[in-house]
Amino acid sequence: MDSMEIFEHLSVVTGLGVSCIDLSGSEQFKSAKLNELDPFLHELRSILECNEADKSALLYGCYQARRFGGRYVFLVPSGLTFCVSPLCDNNDELISAVIAGPFLMTDHDEYIDLDILDRYTIESDIVEKITAGIYSIPYCSPAQARSVSELLYACVMSYAHERTVQSQFIIHMDMIPVSYSIQKESELLAAISAGNSTEAGALLNDILGHILFSPGVTMEALQLRVFELTILLSRAALKGGANIDAILGLKYSYLREIDALKTPEDTVLWLHNVTKRFSQHVFDYSGSKHTEIIQKAIEYIKGNYEKKLTLQNVADSVYLNMTYFAKLFKDETGQTPGNFITATRIEAGKKLLLDPSVNLVDIADMIGFESQSYFNRIFKNSENCTPAQYRRMNRS
Repeated sequence: MDSMEIFEHLSVVTGLGVSCIDLSGSEQFKSAKLNELDPFLHELRSILECNEADKSALLYGCYQARRFGGRYVFLVPSGLTFCVSPLCDNNDELISAVIAGPFLMTDHDEYIDLDILDRYTIESDIVEKITAGIYSIPYCSPAQARSVSELLYACVMSYAHERTVQSQFIIHMDMIPVSYSIQKESELLAAISAGNSTEAGALLNDILGHILFSPGVTMEALQLRVFELTILLSRAALKGGANIDAILGLKYSYLREIDALKTPEDTVLWLHNVTKRFSQHVFDYSGSKHTEIIQKAIEYIKGNYEKKLTLQNVADSVYLNMTYFAKLFKDETGQTPGNFITATRIEAGKKLLLDPSVNLVDIADMIGFESQSYFNRIFKNSENCTPAQYRRMNRS
C-alpha cells in the first residue's frame, strides 16, 4: 500500500475530504474528495474573507490535537467543522497532522441563516451562490463526528506504526540555531502571565540575541523560531487570565503574518509588539472596558454605514480580532454587528425617504446597499412595506 493510501481509503469510507499538512500549513497530501470540494471552498472563503483565518485555525487545530491526546474536532472561522489527529516523530514531537473535513454539524439552511446572513452583509446573488454550493459539504451529527475523529486517529496511528514518520514531513531542526537558555524562556513566559510587558521585552531581547547571533542563522530558521515563540506567548497570556477568545483571535492573526516578515530587523520589531500585546491582554479586556469598546464600534458604524462596510472593517476600528469582536458585540448588544449595520442603514434610509427631493432610486447607494433590489428586500423584511410604499404612507 502507498504510504498515504490509507487516508484516501478513509476519505472514501467517510465521504469527507482528507489532507495532511505540515506545521507551515503546506499540504503534503489531499484526497480526491477534497480536490472536488476545493473550488467551492476557495470561493466561500474568498466571499467571507477568511482564507488566511481558516488556514491559521487549521494550524491551531493541529497543536490542539496534540494537546488533547490525538483527537480534536473544531470549527474554523468560515463555520465549517474539521477533525484532526497529529503525526509525531520518534521523540513525540509534533511534525504534521492529518485533517478530515470539512463537514457541517448544523443543518445546511441553518448554516446559511446563522453563519452567513447573521454574520455578513452579502448581496442576495452571492447568498444564492453559497446556498447552491453548501450542499456539497457533508453533514455529520455529533455522534458521527466523534466516530470520524476516532477512525481518523486509528488511521494515523496505523500509518505512524508502518513508517518512520521522522523522515516524512519533518521540519529540520538543524536549521534552528544553538539553543538559548531555557531558564530565560521560562522567565519570559512568567512575565507574560503576570502582564509585565517591560520585563518581557527585556527577556525577549536576550533570547533574540542568542538566536540572531548564532552562526549560520537563516531567515527561515528565524521565522520558525518566532512561530514557536508566538504559540508559547499566547499560552502564557491565557495562563495569566486573558480572555481566551481575544488571545486565540490574536494568535490566528499573528501566525499568518509571520510569512510576510522578510528581514531580521522587521522580525525583532514585530515580535516585540506581539509580546507587548499579549502581556497587555492579561489585564486589558476586563468587563469594565467592554462598554467603551462597543460604543466606539457603534460610532464607527454610524459614521461609515454608507460605505462598503464589513465585519473586518469594524473589528479593525477597535483593534480586535474579527471573531472575538463579533462575539463581544452580540453579548453586549444582543445582536450581531451585521444586523446592527443593516438596521443603521434602514433607519438612515427611512429619513431619506421622508425627503421628497431625494430620488428613490438613489437611496440604496446612499446608505451602503449595493443594489436597489437588495435594499427593497431588506427594507420590506424590516418595515413590512417597500421603500416606495413607506414614502407614500408618510408623504404628509
